[in-house]
Amino acid sequence: MIVSGGGTGGHYFPALAIRKALQERGVEVKYIGSRFGVEATSFPEKSNDVLLLNIRGLQRHLSLNSIVRNILFPIRFLFSYYQSRKFINEFKPNVVIGTGGYSSGLPLLVAVHKGIKTVIQEQNSYPGITTRCLVQRVKKICVAYKEVAIHLKKKILFSRGTQFERI
Repeated sequence: MIVSGGGTGGHYFPALAIRKALQERGVEVKYIGSRFGVEATSFPEKSNDVLLLNIRGLQRHLSLNSIVRNILFPIRFLFSYYQSRKFINEFKPNVVIGTGGYSSGLPLLVAVHKGIKTVIQEQNSYPGITTRCLVQRVKKICVAYKEVAIHLKKKILFSRGTQFERI
């Protein structure tokens, strides 16, 4: 499996928890995040289990720096897509799980294109951009709040702790 997500602690720590829980059950799990996110300091620079993409989110405020970052976004997007594709081709996961953030969108998109099962774990009460963009393409969505279903036009799984129920 591959778990992806990061940029902020709100996306990274759920990914870390999922990865740890799966590894405790003997599952081989790789991680994909962003070299610009909080996760960048958590891993050794060279690791076969981790890929840190050269991607960061769109800037939603107006400044010279944000304009430059947004101009670079398509280049970073394409480069990171191919990085994700190479990593996924080498590892050949059965499932790719995304917990949000731009660094989860690209591995999920590659997995969709390759026909690999995909899961989004949305821990916020309002789905983020990555979730909203991929909702119709991924296989399953797990949410922490039933209210998220209003914003996602797809059958989802509701989770509280370790219990799942269909809504």
